[in-house]
Amino acid sequence: MKNDISRRDFVRRVGLGTIGLGFGVSVFDGVFHYAEALTEEQKHAMLMKGTVNFMGFTAKEITPNEEFYITTYSSKVPEIDASSFRLRMEGMLYDPYSLNFNELEAMKDVSEFITLECIGNSVGGDAIGNALWEGVTLKKVIERASPKPGIVKTVFYADDGYSDSIPYALSLSEDVFLAFKMNGKLRPREHGYPLRAVVPGIFGMKNVKWLSKIELVNYDYKGYWEKEGWSDSSVIPTMSEILMPMSGKQVPLRSYVIGGIASSGRYGISRVQVSLDDGSSWHDAVLKEPLSKWSWAVWSYDWKPAKRGKYTLKVRGIDRIGKMQESGSIFSVITRSYPNGSRGLHSVDVRVV
Repeated sequence: MKNDISRRDFVRRVGLGTIGLGFGVSVFDGVFHYAEALTEEQKHAMLMKGTVNFMGFTAKEITPNEEFYITTYSSKVPEIDASSFRLRMEGMLYDPYSLNFNELEAMKDVSEFITLECIGNSVGGDAIGNALWEGVTLKKVIERASPKPGIVKTVFYADDGYSDSIPYALSLSEDVFLAFKMNGKLRPREHGYPLRAVVPGIFGMKNVKWLSKIELVNYDYKGYWEKEGWSDSSVIPTMSEILMPMSGKQVPLRSYVIGGIASSGRYGISRVQVSLDDGSSWHDAVLKEPLSKWSWAVWSYDWKPAKRGKYTLKVRGIDRIGKMQESGSIFSVITRSYPNGSRGLHSVDVRVV
């Protein structure tokens, strides 16, 4: 992967293609209602409402299952029978045990909107998606097994032979869970049916699909991609993307809405700024309240171009602790996403006519 590190080549290397954002993303009816929904039924009903035109910008706040990006360790998509499935809890435990699918469903305690992104995603790339995930907190599953002292890593093993790990302290966070539903449905096979780890704010390679075993170990376990030199912490940096207009588009000389998405790993996004002059000056965009602290946010900017001609539009995000999105460097251009994920600002070139 070090020698072939574009997102497209990364996806080809791991076996499957990528299903993108579903451009252009569409804002749903009642745009602020997701955050206010009190029940799962309300969330699911809103999810199915469809899309509306939002001042000329349409954006799917939730990525449909069939449009959610896919990357895998190999070309194998395991065929797992939920009726015989068992999740094994092993390693440094006083009471190792296993759970069948019905037992996992009965333990359900979380339903959350979370954005996942592939570490091989390029600046402005489409290997990113946002979904409503439902499952059981990993902490609850671990504590039932009475963990021993001295644990360093929690290791996830997939049915296709893949494995990865996260720090044990992170696995005890209330935010990390094991998901068996995606957008109100049992997980599709290609997205990890019947069980997937969900680690918010961490790149997708740590969100192991087709989960069959969890092992608690007293050493620094390295997964397949970490052994290839990719980041072990895998924290998603602040990212922002222009979805409208697309590069090369002609824009009329009148009010025009620029729009896109933005997110920020484990901190959340607080502001988005747009440049109309290739980064010489910046203007605050309107940021819609995200569906959760782990969800991307939709943003828009009402542009009134003063004259015809060529323009380079850029976007940048600022997280909730005040850190500005990294602008990238010559090194990041050369290495693309290796080893910590892509860095840089998304830009599009348009012509006002």
